[in-house]
This record gives sequence, C-alpha cells and structure tokens, in this order.
Amino acid sequence: MSGRPSVSMCLIVRNEEDCLASCLDSARHLVREIIVVDTGSTDRTCEVAAACGATVFHFAWNDDFAAARNYSLNQAGGEWILVLDADEMLAPVTAEEFARLLSNTETEGYFVHIQNHLGNGAGSAHDQVVRLFKNRPGYRFAGAIHEQVAGAIKRANRGGGLASSPLVIHHYGYLDERVAARQKHDRNIRVIKKALAQKPADPFLFYSLGIEYFNCGRHSHAVQCLERALALMDGGEGYLRDLLLLLCLGLFKTGQREKLNRTVERATALLPADADLQLLQGLSFLSANRYGPAITELRSALHRSALLAPHHIHSLLGDALSLSDRPAEAAKDYFQALRLAPRMLYPLTRILDFTQKAGLRPDWAGLAQFAPLTEKKFLYNQLLAKGENNLALILLLLIILDTCGRGENPAADCREFVRLVAEHPPGGQGRAVRYLYLAAREMLVYTGALAYGLAGAWLRPLPALSSLAASCLALITAEFAWPPVNLKW
Repeated sequence: MSGRPSVSMCLIVRNEEDCLASCLDSARHLVREIIVVDTGSTDRTCEVAAACGATVFHFAWNDDFAAARNYSLNQAGGEWILVLDADEMLAPVTAEEFARLLSNTETEGYFVHIQNHLGNGAGSAHDQVVRLFKNRPGYRFAGAIHEQVAGAIKRANRGGGLASSPLVIHHYGYLDERVAARQKHDRNIRVIKKALAQKPADPFLFYSLGIEYFNCGRHSHAVQCLERALALMDGGEGYLRDLLLLLCLGLFKTGQREKLNRTVERATALLPADADLQLLQGLSFLSANRYGPAITELRSALHRSALLAPHHIHSLLGDALSLSDRPAEAAKDYFQALRLAPRMLYPLTRILDFTQKAGLRPDWAGLAQFAPLTEKKFLYNQLLAKGENNLALILLLLIILDTCGRGENPAADCREFVRLVAEHPPGGQGRAVRYLYLAAREMLVYTGALAYGLAGAWLRPLPALSSLAASCLALITAEFAWPPVNLKW
C-alpha cells in the first residue's frame, strides 16, 4: 500500500473468540495496523487478536461504548480510521477501490451500508453509519450506546464533510444464536436507561432504546420509545427516516392499524419517493382491505425496498391480486416468488389452489422450472419426511416433467411415483386413485421404451410421459385435498 494513505482498523471487543478472526480477515488487506481494545474478555479473544496481527489494549468497561471506542481511536496511528465490530465482516472490496475513497481530499468521512442479519438469517435490516473517517483529534464518538461519530465530523466541517460510499458491512450480532448467547439486548437496554437517567430529553437515546426493544420482540415498548423520540426531535436529525420506518414497523406488528395509517401518510409526505415507506404504505392498505392501492404501492417498492426480500413482496402482491379476484395475475406473482425462494412453498400451494377452486389451467411444464432439479428433489424428500404426501406427489410429477423437458429418461422418478401412489394413495381409494396408479404403470412402459432405444416416429415416449404427468397433476389438484399442514423446515 505504498504511497496510499495509511488506515488503522479499530475494534472494541469482549469474549469474541468465535468470530474475531473472520472479522479481521475481511479487512486486513486494506489496513496498515489493527487496534483491538479488550473490555474484559474471559475467553481467548486477546490471543486470537494477537495471532491475527493486532495490537491489543485493555480498557476497564464503564457502560459507555463511546468512551471505549474513543480509547481505541487514541491508539491509532493511521491517517484514516476504519471501525468494525467483531461480529461484523466487511464485504469484499479491492485495495484499489478502497484507495479511491481515501484519495478524495474533499471528504472527511464516509457512510457505510450496514446489513444487519436478523433472526434465523432469512431477514435483514439496513442502516447507514459513518465507519471510515480521517484520524483527527476532534473526530470522536458520542453516545453511551449506538455511538456515533458523524455529529463531530459535521460540526467540524460546518455541516458537511461526509459522503456516501459503496462499502457494505455485514452484521451478524442480531442472529438468534448470538443474541441468546450474548444476552446483548438486556445489556444494551441497561446501558441506555443509565444514560437516559442523565439525559432524559435526548431523542437519540430514546431511538436507541426503541431499537433494542424492537430487536428483542418487545414491540409495544419500542413504539412508546420511538414516539417519545419523535416528539423530542427537531426534524433535522440524520436518523429521522430510520426512526419513522421502525415506528411504522412497530405499529404494524402491534396491530395499531389506524395509527399506522396516519404515521405512514405523514412519513410519505416527508419522504415521497422512499421505497421502504411505499412498502409499508402497501402493507397498511393491504391490512385495511384496500387492495388496489396496496398493489400499486407494493409494485412500486418491488426490488427497491430493503425491508423485505423481493420474493416476500411478490407473495404479498399475489395475495392482494387474489383477494381482488384476479387469480391469473396473482399466479404470475406467486410464480416469481416461488422462483426466487423455492423452499417457501406457500406460493406453490396458492397456484395449485387456483387450479382447484378457480379453474385456472397452469402451464405445468413452465411451473416445473421454478427451481433446479436438485432443489426440487430436496423439497420432495423434505415433504415426504413430513408426511405431506399429496404435495410430494406434485413435486415428483414436476420433477418428471422437468426431466422429460431436458430430453432425459425419468425412469427412477417414475418408479418412485408408482411406489408412492401404491403406498400412500391420495384421498384413499376410488376411480381417481386407480387412474393415477394405471398412469404411473404406463409411465414405466415409456421409460422402458426409452431404455431400449425404441423411440421413433411411431412411438414418442418423452411427449407421452409429459402428457401423463400433466394429466396426473391436473387430477391431483382438482380431486384431492392436497393443501399442506406443515411446511416449515
């Protein structure tokens, strides 16, 4: 990194032996030194840090994150500071891309995109925080928790000095297993309440307390804190948008629909083009049975909102269109949801429901392409293990269709279909079940013809197999009670 500005990576840690090395490895190629300040670890955190090339310092913990953070800055000798936490990882970035940020002489610090992975890892929340800034004595953190350095930089530069960056930090500290292991929320709530006793009119502290309550599922408490913070704000705070979003989510989760509608309307008046607010507006309309406006807002938020993954929004659009008695359009959004998240089988059951109750005729061959063959086989085995035999039959027939479409012989899958129909006939016995069994046996005739190379102008096994599979799919969805009871794994 000769000729480039030097960078110090600064961390404060405590009992982080399980994740510290991964954090340091994600950014070590960008920095000249690593400063790790330990606040009382009882595990091998300090040894891991030293093995990774860090200089380790010790700080007596006093329930003040800013004080510990500033102590780490005081040890740094680089021209720039990169701040990370041990349960974070910097997304891949080249040294050249990073150096271009440091070469901007008009910028004193950069906002970095924080992606907080939540719960079991399927959900996430997003934030923008200053984590890369010049090493100047006046640039220090403030706030006992959720400490910030942006205010100090802006004050020193007449409200300026900051710019956005393409850098992304992945934060894993809110995953269920880490929260349970660390009891992080209880600790943070205790620290914030201690700070509020000294600064009872600080809106950022109420906002921080609301975040902690929200992340540990105490949504009513979160709403109270966020409303208190909003009442104390002057409107110029950099976290206003994030607070409004969290407040709307809290109102949604606590079922306060009327207050949610009022809050969303006021928020969208302030931030009319905000995709996340459009999503919340759509959810608000959907909960109020206003399906037309809900579809408009959800469609506008699709692929732009960070609050929900696109497959969730497609699924919500499918619900809104279905409730509007537009099954053909709903099926298209459900299919997109299914393609984006094949293991979330709710969209598939909705498409099948349209076939059963609305007379919709799906393109079975097209539906069979919702996921790679290996993924469909995984789902089939999972459904079998959970006793969802009718839906497993549907997955197996889609697998047969997919295999035929590839020009391959689905012999093993057809034998499995015969076995499943014989051992677990859908809906008991009857004419429809007998047809399924006979169709399954006929499939074996065609797979045998393929195996012996008997395909020709007078015998076309693959089209015949596809036709039989499609007929069986239509019969199962029309005649049998297939909706699954347990789809979670």
